[in-house]
Amino acid sequence: MLHGKTSRLLWIFLALIAIAALAFAACGDDDDGDDVTPTDGEPPAPAALGDVDILGIWGGDELESFEALFAPWEASTGGEVDFVGTRDITTLLTLNVEGGTPPDIALPAEVGLFQRFAAAGELVPLSACPGLEETVLANYPQGFIDLGTVDGTLYGFFMKADTKGTIFYNPGFFADNGFTALTADATFDDLIALSDSILAGGLPPWSNAQFANGGTGFPGTDTIQQILLNEAGGEVYDGVIDGSVPFTDAAVVDAFEKFGQLALTDGYVVQGGADAINATGFIEGTYPPFESPPTAALNHLGGFASGFITDQFPDAVAGDDFDFFPWPGGAVTGGATAVYAFNSDETTCSFMSHLASAEAQQIWVDIGGFTSLHTQIGLDSYPDVVAQAQAEQLTLSELFRFDLDDAIGGALQTAFFTGITDYLADPGSLDAILAGIEDARETEEEE
Repeated sequence: MLHGKTSRLLWIFLALIAIAALAFAACGDDDDGDDVTPTDGEPPAPAALGDVDILGIWGGDELESFEALFAPWEASTGGEVDFVGTRDITTLLTLNVEGGTPPDIALPAEVGLFQRFAAAGELVPLSACPGLEETVLANYPQGFIDLGTVDGTLYGFFMKADTKGTIFYNPGFFADNGFTALTADATFDDLIALSDSILAGGLPPWSNAQFANGGTGFPGTDTIQQILLNEAGGEVYDGVIDGSVPFTDAAVVDAFEKFGQLALTDGYVVQGGADAINATGFIEGTYPPFESPPTAALNHLGGFASGFITDQFPDAVAGDDFDFFPWPGGAVTGGATAVYAFNSDETTCSFMSHLASAEAQQIWVDIGGFTSLHTQIGLDSYPDVVAQAQAEQLTLSELFRFDLDDAIGGALQTAFFTGITDYLADPGSLDAILAGIEDARETEEEE
């Protein structure tokens, strides 16, 4: 029998053995993959995150670029991205949310649905993810912070943007013929005067193409929204989106009629009449100013047109062989990819924070075809002077508004698209066409 001090020492010794055994067992139990015993002096691997389900719009080359952007996150966290890309994202996302199976994160290029989800309590605020709201507030333009805010709460941010305030032209053709690119201080009348001068020199001033499969007519809506914002201002523009200004308003009528001047004035458009304009693909519509010799002088399309031009003319040098000048008046509309989440799980928050970071977005900037809104990505990060100018226009514009048709979305957006092709075919029916678009808004609200 053990007595006194000897007995106490034995129990302490046995207890230490038991504690050591438990600690050894815990270190060796890696069934859940949370910890790995370091070897050769390497630090322990981080705890692995789970899968993150994302519904977005990208496919093809854009998806490859997105995969490159998130590859470091997968490598550093052990998480995995399950991405579904579709151009019909509005329909699919709505069905999933209404069915109770939303993705973790959505990446659409519109704000109307986002704002409805936020107002309905379907989304989690950025503040639910540690540090995310602070990152966005410190590093994104105020105009886009405002777009991501619903009822005073920040629910989303924007990570890939395109300006629509870009009129593409051939600098060599302009120099050879004595034409001068317009500046933001110019007026719509100056644009008409330039068009007339080009036409007097024997060349159709414009290439205008509207065909885009299910989105046919969208290039025309982009032109009309640029006219509307610059001629009528932000308050009227916002009113068209929220419904306080109907499509039948005089300002919208004026925007359509000015669009008609550019598209329907005799001799202005290389495609000819309305039938050819409506039947020509919008990508092919970017080519005429850069053919040899040019068959038109100007094309209005979003900044993404740079990619179409360089794909078709691979030897074209940005700034020398193709460039853009701003829409007269300097106000800018544009599209962007919204980023928002339906939960605040650790994996979701981790990936949201990755997407919001300058380091992640720089990956796609380096690849090309990506304009970041992150203010820590400098203009010298972009691959050429045209891409730099587009980024500058987006981040420094004094008056910016989100793409009008993407902001309204749904059946109203579709009616707006159709209204473009209908107007080109029958401009005398403008009043009835605009009334029909407004009817689509009322029908959608009733549903």
